[in-house]
Amino acid sequence: MPIYRYKALTEDGSRKEGAISADNYKRSYDILCAKHLQPLEIKKIYFVSKRVTLEDLLAFFMHISFQLKCGVSINEAIESFADFCGNKTLNATLLDIANSIKQGESISDSFEKGNFIFNTIIISLLKSAENIGNLSEIISNILNFLKLQREWKNNVKRAIAYPIFIVIVALIVLILSIGILGPQIVSLIQNSGLEIPTLTQFALNALPQVFKIFLLLSAILPFLLLNRMGRELLLIMALKIPKIGKLIIKIAFWQFCKILHIALEAKLDFLDALDLAIEAIKLRLLRKEMEYIRGSIADGYKISESFCKGKLISKEVLMAICVGEEGNELASSFNHISKNQYDEILFDIKSLGQILSISLTVFTGVIFIFILCSLFYPIYSFVEVVGV
Repeated sequence: MPIYRYKALTEDGSRKEGAISADNYKRSYDILCAKHLQPLEIKKIYFVSKRVTLEDLLAFFMHISFQLKCGVSINEAIESFADFCGNKTLNATLLDIANSIKQGESISDSFEKGNFIFNTIIISLLKSAENIGNLSEIISNILNFLKLQREWKNNVKRAIAYPIFIVIVALIVLILSIGILGPQIVSLIQNSGLEIPTLTQFALNALPQVFKIFLLLSAILPFLLLNRMGRELLLIMALKIPKIGKLIIKIAFWQFCKILHIALEAKLDFLDALDLAIEAIKLRLLRKEMEYIRGSIADGYKISESFCKGKLISKEVLMAICVGEEGNELASSFNHISKNQYDEILFDIKSLGQILSISLTVFTGVIFIFILCSLFYPIYSFVEVVGV
């Protein structure tokens, strides 16, 4: 259904802007009049991009969570967010969702209209919330999960920001030195009839080829990130790097445990909750292991016994699962596991950032020494010879 953005006057004379979903221009005008708004401007929204960021989703669920706690209905909360939402794609989707809820469709079925924005996990949790009647609690859990995702992603960005800055500065200095200063030094030495040092020749001949390869890889990388197979290839390569590989597995396992905890809190059967958590796993290695564990539980084995078969499950995690199963508190156990995993993730990200900073600082120092030896030392030798 088309989306129309409007500017209108309220009954008290104040201006209001927003967006509505309507079949045509006339219908959009009638809807505004029915809301006691005097339309000043109505424009149809044309949009192509479907990108909705984590920040957009966080803002949405923060708004919905607050509105539900204040006693506002879900469709009214969605519409009020859509009125000031700056993302056209999200705006249009939310208006369609609110319209579906008004027409009597369930919340989960309505949210499926935006399945390219709201993943299966969110939709399934909303469905369970409808069945049990704890919508506000589930939305709060979804919000907390998204907040944790944002936190570790921001920590990763902070951890790699300084190392990336160091590398960029080092490469710029190297390019300028080799590209501008290098030819001038070679010309000076040749005009004086002296022999060009081997290291200088290497710097001027081999390094430009290295830069070309580097630029080619930099150009290919965005295409790999935008392609599903490309992302899988990069992930496989990253898993082979010791520290980074372990961190990736730990993040995937944390997401699994957190979703499992939220699903169990929503009173889902353990196997249904497990299916939901497995569906969220993007790491093939972990997904395969959890599917094997799920099959073992379905065959009648105890939950703790089945998890013991996993190669990626630590002893601490197994202990927590055993305690939770014996006390019939698996939701609390997986909450405890996810909290511990999350603390470890933040610590590992910080440690990795420090390692990268030290390593790349050394790398930068090597580059500067190389520049001194290949370019500035020949100048010093040339001055000595000319002086003699």
